[in-house]
Amino acid sequence: MGLFIVKRLLWIFPVMLGIAILIFTIMYICPGDPAAAILGIGATQIQIDQKRAELGLNQPYIVQLLQYLKQVFLELDLGTSYFYRTPVIDGLMSRMHYTLILALTCMALQILIGTPLGIMAATHRNGLADRFCMIVALAGVSIPGFWFALMMVVFFSVKLGWLPTYGVGGIQYYIMPCIANSFAGIATQARQTRSSMLEVIHSDYISTALAKGLSDREILFKHALPNALIPIITVVGNGMGMMLGGAVVVENVFSIPGIGNYMMSAINSRDYPIVLGGVLVLGIVFSLIMLMVDIIYAFVDPRIRARYEGKKRGKLESA
Repeated sequence: MGLFIVKRLLWIFPVMLGIAILIFTIMYICPGDPAAAILGIGATQIQIDQKRAELGLNQPYIVQLLQYLKQVFLELDLGTSYFYRTPVIDGLMSRMHYTLILALTCMALQILIGTPLGIMAATHRNGLADRFCMIVALAGVSIPGFWFALMMVVFFSVKLGWLPTYGVGGIQYYIMPCIANSFAGIATQARQTRSSMLEVIHSDYISTALAKGLSDREILFKHALPNALIPIITVVGNGMGMMLGGAVVVENVFSIPGIGNYMMSAINSRDYPIVLGGVLVLGIVFSLIMLMVDIIYAFVDPRIRARYEGKKRGKLESA
């Protein structure tokens, strides 16, 4: 198991290398000139060319790419913001806790609401509870997150005045952002839980448990749910990626000073180092979360744990 964790940690490096190359290429071919954005409308072409040379933007693509990869992976430096003139890593870390609070809360809502909805739908298949859960799930995967967030602002803030429109503070500031960002994840979690539970419920060992006279509660939580957890856990891990990505939109709607808001402002102002650094940091966070998901697999499913242990024993025996 330890060898598996080490291998997965090592795989993070080529993954991050691919992400860095991809996002750098996308930002390179995007329209817009950071030098012109920094100098403003009144700048002359000579001033713009000088600024481009100062920032190294006049060099060929491959030269810029290699310099950036060297800076990130060898010097461990995400660069300096064009506008703020501060290290990108400092700006990201000062805003990280807002994004993590939002993402982790949304993931908790996805698990605590989506999983019971899926179980209820599976155990009441084709009933009213099943139809209600699937309507909620269909709405969650169909409604755009930013539109849902704006409608919540109009209804709960403007019309009713129950919740603050924007900013950060107490728990009331996170209610609407967390609901808006987690709605799609709750829907996906409910659909996957329902599908996994329906597959397990019709298995032979469930029929055997029924024949033994076990209660519905024991069958559900001791036999059915543990064997349906692998796909459910996968959705939870992927959901964290959705929450981190959705935070970029939700933080801008509710003016939360997190990484998403920081990156969106950087995109509008062509502050490429912030965008590149933000994508890399979020990519590392997501890679570590998926590593945790794979480790949880081994604890949930003894077959996976036995496979890892079997490989280890096989190497020892052959030695």
